[in-house]
Amino acid sequence: MENQNELTAVVSAFCAVAFCLFFTVPFFARRFGKFMPADAGTALVRSFHLPRFASPNDPARIKLRRALWLKLFAGGVFWGVFGIASVFFLIRYGYSLSFLFMLWIAALLACVDEKLRLLPDVLTVPLMILGFLFSALNATEISATASASGALAGFLLPTVASAVMTPFRPRSLGGGDFKMLAGLGAWLGFPALALAIFLSFLFFVVIAVIKRDRVGPYGTSLFLAVITVLFLQARGIVDLLFFVV
Repeated sequence: MENQNELTAVVSAFCAVAFCLFFTVPFFARRFGKFMPADAGTALVRSFHLPRFASPNDPARIKLRRALWLKLFAGGVFWGVFGIASVFFLIRYGYSLSFLFMLWIAALLACVDEKLRLLPDVLTVPLMILGFLFSALNATEISATASASGALAGFLLPTVASAVMTPFRPRSLGGGDFKMLAGLGAWLGFPALALAIFLSFLFFVVIAVIKRDRVGPYGTSLFLAVITVLFLQARGIVDLLFFVV
């Protein structure tokens, strides 16, 4: 009974941390639009800068400001709940809780890309570094070698795809897409990343059809693909697919 109480307390603590961490996603995403592009140091300081707003006298502007903060708060609650769900998902399927960092950065990248059509280096590079670090510390399910091969594949696969597509559709992928894929590869390894790339294109097509726009951010599709791959991998479907192939 005592061990169960301790486990409940630990899980509750992780849920609280996850909620607070993911709650910041829409607020940070909005801040990135104020100072990007920027170096890592500037981005770190500016991200935590609390802006001072002049008190508007116009009732319409006051209403607009309240609506903005309400939207940000609602978005924060949504992502906070997602963070709690991520904790239970990772525990349920035996993933390391270090994947929370990967999911948080990937979620932030998706939101920034949705707003700015940009995947900044100040997020993609730490994503890759943390993937290497946690794999080297045996804090994830893949080895350091698998992490390195996944990052390499994350860079090479879209490079080949871009080289093939360039004569037909120049600049179909941006530099940030390559770096985000390399960062995700450092966390997932090659087989899971290859499936994530395939699924991300499917998600991109579905989103493009819904929005009726063939041009759009790729980060959102990648984020959805990563979540799907983690679920499929937990069910053993990823290994089965590559075994069959």
